[in-house]
Amino acid sequence: MKKITIVLAFLISLSTVYSQGTNKAGTSAAQFLKIGVGAKEMAMAGASAGLVDNVSAMYWNPAGMVSVNRLSIAATHTNWFADLQHNYFGIVIPISDDHAVGINATVLSMGKMEITNEYNPKGTGEFFEASDFVIGVTYSARLVDFFSFGGTVKYVTQSIYSESASAIALDLGTKLNTGFAGIKIGMAFTNFGSKMKLEGRDLQKTYDPNPTNASNTGVKSYLSTEEWELPINFKVGIGWDLVGPYDAMAINGEHRVKFAIDANHPNDARENIATGIEYTWRNLLSFRTGYHFNDDVRNWVMGMGINWQVQSSVRFMIDYAYASLEKLGEVHIFGIQIGF
Repeated sequence: MKKITIVLAFLISLSTVYSQGTNKAGTSAAQFLKIGVGAKEMAMAGASAGLVDNVSAMYWNPAGMVSVNRLSIAATHTNWFADLQHNYFGIVIPISDDHAVGINATVLSMGKMEITNEYNPKGTGEFFEASDFVIGVTYSARLVDFFSFGGTVKYVTQSIYSESASAIALDLGTKLNTGFAGIKIGMAFTNFGSKMKLEGRDLQKTYDPNPTNASNTGVKSYLSTEEWELPINFKVGIGWDLVGPYDAMAINGEHRVKFAIDANHPNDARENIATGIEYTWRNLLSFRTGYHFNDDVRNWVMGMGINWQVQSSVRFMIDYAYASLEKLGEVHIFGIQIGF
């Protein structure tokens, strides 16, 4: 109970001071790493550190992946704003009741864009592409009945035209089942790794150290670009099973209600809080909603899901989430998970 009180006090203190933080937007690279995955978790505003227990755990909190008790694959497709397409794929392989491994990949893509310059502001007739990609390997273990941890090693790369940048990053997470009134506590430290620096053929230039010498043909040189950190984030979250068939504050075999709250401390933005709630009827149909506090673009989100078990064998979970990003437009997230 003492541990729960400490975490609750931390979350409350963040909620009272988050609006006073400094806005550090634009100080890190690989912003696509901040786009969440899993329509279920996105419909709850990403408040998932203490609750997540599916394939999406590799993104939100790798400690939750050990709760996946069968071979499972999942995919998420997000129609992001400005015709951006965000796609996630993950697979989890349970090694035993207390160990699991997984692999996941995320791609942010966009259509071809026409090159413009000062002489051709309407386009040169040539096109370029840009994309972001990350692939990771995750391991998760349950050390004791009430405590698990997990970690992900991932390779991150971004490319635009002929330039690209890459980095190696690490995610770490823990999850504690307090055994008190269905309360679980999760912590995750994500995107800690090397810096990113653009390199490529278009940065190669010819430099003439002595313009007055007509016989000097110049030397090959490269433009120097800055290094940028990844968008590191530390989060603490509480997942609370308010109503459920077991390990909940109120026992009920037909209805389930879960509540979650996460406090986030990013390195390139103000501290923020996300909350979410989920209602499930007969482990078949779920309705979800969530809210982002202290976010310039996001606020309310909502969604629903269907859990379909096929004769005690294959299990299908289909989820949808909707969010409005203020002036950026609407976002639709579709997810599917299959357990064998």
